[in-house]
Formats: sequence, structure tokens, C-alpha cells
Amino acid sequence: MKKQKKDKKAELSAVKKKKLSVYLFFLAVIPMILYFRVVNFSFTEFDDHAIISSIYNITGGSSNIKEAFTHDAFMSDRGDLFYRPVQTVSFMIDSQIGGQKPGIYHFTNLLLHILTVIALFFFLKKTGIKEEISFLLSLFFSIHPLLTNAIAWIPARGDILAGLFSLVSFIAFLEYFETKKYVYLWLHSFAFLLALFSKETSVLVPVLILIYYYFVQKKVILIKELTPFLSLWVCSYAIFYFLRQNVVRVGFDPNTFGLIPLIDNLQAIPIIFGKLFIPLNLTTLPFYNNTALIIGVILIAAVIILIYKYASGEKRTILWGAVWFIIFSIPPMLFRAHVIGIGFEYFEYRSYLPVIGILIIAGIIAKELPKRISFNTILKAAIPVILVYGYIAFNHSNDFENPMAFFSSAIESNPVNAFAISERGSEYLRNNNVGLALADYDYSMKLAPEFSTPYYNEGALYNYLNDHTKAEHYFALSLKYDTLHPEAKNPAESSYFALSTEELNLKKYNDAIVTLEKGVMKYPANSGLHDNLAKAYYFRGIALKDMNNLNEAKNDLQKAESLGFTKAREILGSMNGN
Repeated sequence: MKKQKKDKKAELSAVKKKKLSVYLFFLAVIPMILYFRVVNFSFTEFDDHAIISSIYNITGGSSNIKEAFTHDAFMSDRGDLFYRPVQTVSFMIDSQIGGQKPGIYHFTNLLLHILTVIALFFFLKKTGIKEEISFLLSLFFSIHPLLTNAIAWIPARGDILAGLFSLVSFIAFLEYFETKKYVYLWLHSFAFLLALFSKETSVLVPVLILIYYYFVQKKVILIKELTPFLSLWVCSYAIFYFLRQNVVRVGFDPNTFGLIPLIDNLQAIPIIFGKLFIPLNLTTLPFYNNTALIIGVILIAAVIILIYKYASGEKRTILWGAVWFIIFSIPPMLFRAHVIGIGFEYFEYRSYLPVIGILIIAGIIAKELPKRISFNTILKAAIPVILVYGYIAFNHSNDFENPMAFFSSAIESNPVNAFAISERGSEYLRNNNVGLALADYDYSMKLAPEFSTPYYNEGALYNYLNDHTKAEHYFALSLKYDTLHPEAKNPAESSYFALSTEELNLKKYNDAIVTLEKGVMKYPANSGLHDNLAKAYYFRGIALKDMNNLNEAKNDLQKAESLGFTKAREILGSMNGN
């Protein structure tokens, strides 16, 4: 009898392991099949160029890992708001494997997404959701079109990393209090630290953990038992704060960061909620839409009714799922970029972590449905939805194939997107289609007359055509609007350099010196500005036969060379040693 029971138990265990293997196989293979073609996609030239390809000399070596922790996410010295060293380190690792080719960066995003999907499956099981429902919800997450942005757009990696490490840290926390094994304590600590350095919103993970354990599970944790976690969290926060404060130096006014932007961005919550259920009008650079807002509000009301009707037993977990969704939605809404309203108003990839809260709610509702509804019935209803969502996700991924597809998608969803139109113009110019580039730049200026980028781009176009008079005109307008709107945080370094270059081409040496002296006053470490200033003084000195100008030229040449920029030496070579 005992042998029969043991054999039956072993048989059940084998069946359970086999079923788990099948679940994990599908969770890995289905998103891999759906998204594998993204490895053939190129960079979009929107942020990925800034954080990867344009700084390859820094990110391209493992010996530079420390640089990731001493620079902002764009590896600049400006000290921008975003500090994500783990994301940067992951790009460094990619560069060691695949160099500057975009395929390896895309593949890593996909691989990290699959690992997050698997972590989500175990996380949902840990929170009391049935295994088969956890599988189904994780499968939805793996192919959902709303999350295509996070997978197919390389710069969204910070959200995937934060999602993966946040889930692992949560699972490890729960495992520790079930097993009392210290390995889970250290795994939780390490995963939380990685999440924190992947994206700033991860600071909220301990808050959600404590709410879950005290409020949902109603567990009583002795202070003695919780002390190690509190100590580790405090240490993690302190390390993060110390390193970040030495990097982030940019200040923001209340209209750019804080309560005012949060209020303006609150409509993103129902819109994202609505797109989770009805994934339509997905785009690379979305704007707020009244129709999407109304649909989202209606769906939120419908879900509340469904919860009230069916989820009587586990309302605490449902409420916790709602808190998860809201608490991870809010941090990105505290910030409004300078192109808000002319380029985008929110990003779909930012829903990667918040969506998990809705999946928790869905899992509890499925658990509370009348017993007559079996998993097979739920599965039959879910398969057509999965197929439709997969088809939408497959098509939406095309929008990230290359820069032209990226910006064309944004324009298709909003034909008055001045930023996307200007960037599409630059793609036309790269393909030597000057007429279409010029048309896009002019239309972008018409839509947003004080947006500096299209003026700069049109200046570059006329420089390409060797029309230095027109190039000077548009670079001057670009600089005007860069400096007129400091809240945009647009660095005017490139505008000073480009304008002074055209002034040099036109032999307007006095104008060039005025432009460059203003530039080096604001950007003293810009070698290109010192280099151009050396040229301007040199040519003016030659024209006036004035040694003072020639001496100024020599000084600025030395500054440029000390900063690593030596193009002026080709012209001023005879001054070496004089």
C-alpha cells in the first residue's frame, strides 16, 4: 500500500514536472518565433544612436565599465536625469560580442524579454494564481502588442531589465520566508540592486513587497526577521543615491518635472489600460487621444464591475494588483520632455512593468470564476485572442525595422508630429533625396515655429549642398531657438559649432569669433569650438596682419588639442613651436 502511494506520488510529480517543462518551452519558443526577426533590424536613430553607436569609443570596451557608473544614461557629462548604469553595462557586453552591429543589441532585448516572461510565470504562481492561469497570462505578456515597443526598440532595455530583476527579487523574498535559506536573501539583495541601477522606478519594489506581505498575505514578520532586508534596502538606496548624485546635475523646473507634469500625464493610465485590452493605434511616438481615453475609462469601469461580481474572496490581492499598476505608472509621468506635444506625449514601452499589476488582477478573477468554467474552456477562448494579438505584434514590430519605418509610423498615427517629420527629413537626406528632406523640414518648421531641430537639419542640408549662405541662416535660427528655450535642455553646442563653421566658410571671421566666444563661455570643454576659434583668430590675424590674433589662435589651438580635437592643426601647422 505504501509502495503504491509512493509510486503514485512519484508519477504525479513526474507529470507535474513534464507539464512545467511544456509551459516553459512555450513561454520561451513562442516569443522567440514571433520576434526573432528583430535581430535583422537596424538602429532607429532615436536615442539608440545617442546611447550606443555615437559613443562606441566609450561603451565598446569592458575596461570602461566604471564609466557606466560615472555618467548618465547617454554617457554625457551634462548629468541628465536618467541614470541607468546596468543598462549601459549590458550595451558594453553586447559591443564585446557583436561590435557596432545592431543585431546583437536586438537579440539581447529579446533574450531578456524571454527571461522576464519566465520569471513572471513563477512570480504569478508565487502570488497564489493557478499554474495554468499563470502560464496563460505569461504567454499573453510575451506576445502582447503593447509591449512590442520594449522588445523591438533597443533603448527600452532599461524597462526589461527592471522588470526581470524586480520579479526575481520579489520571488527571492518570498522564497526566503518559506525556506529560511540565506541564498534567497542574497539573491533578493543582488537582484534588487540590479533593478535599481537598471531604472529608477525600481526604488518602489520594497514598498510593494511589504504591502503584499503585510496587507495581502497578512503575515506577521518579526522586526528581527525583517531587519536583514531593511538593512540591505537602506544600503542599496544609499549606494544608488551616492553614485547618482555625483552624476545627475541637471535641474528641472516645476513645468518639466513634478506635480504639474504628473497631472498633465494622468490620462496615460486609462489609455494604457485600454490598449492592454484593445491594442489598436499602436505607434512608435504616441500622442494622447480622446477616443483611446474614453475606451480606457469604460474598460476600467467594466473591470471594476467584474471584480465586484466575481472576486469576493481575494479582493486584497486585486487591490494590490491595482496598486502595482498605478505605482509603477506614476514615476515616468512626473517628467515632460521638451518635445512633448510636438513629438510624443508618452511611450508604450513604459507599460512593461505596470502591466504586471493588471495580470495579477486577471489571474485572481480567473481563479474566482464559477467552477463550471474549466481551464480548457478558458484556453479555447484565449487561443484566438493570442493569435490576433500575435498578428498585431508581428505587424507592429515592422515599425522598428529602420529609422524611416520608425518615424513614418509616428507620422501615420499623427500627421502633425513636427519632431517625427523633421527626423524623417533627415532620413531622406541620408538617402540623397534632397527634395523630400527639404519639404519635411519646412513643414516641421510650419507646425512648430520655435522648435530648433528642423532649422538645424535644414542648415545641414544646405551645408550638404554647399550653399553656405542659407546654411548660416538656418543654423543661426537653430541657435536662436536653442537659447531662447532653455527649459528644453537642448545642448546648443552643435548649433554654435555649425554656425561658426558656416561663418568661417563665408569668411565672416568677426561674426565667427563672436559666436564662438559665446559658445566656449557656455561649453569650455568643447574642443570643436576652441578649434574653430583658433581658425577664426588665425584667418583674421592673417587678413589684418595682427600678431595678437595669431597668438589667440595659438592659445585656442592648444586648448583644442588638449581636449583631443586637432583639425585646425592642418591649417595652423606652421604655428607649431612659434
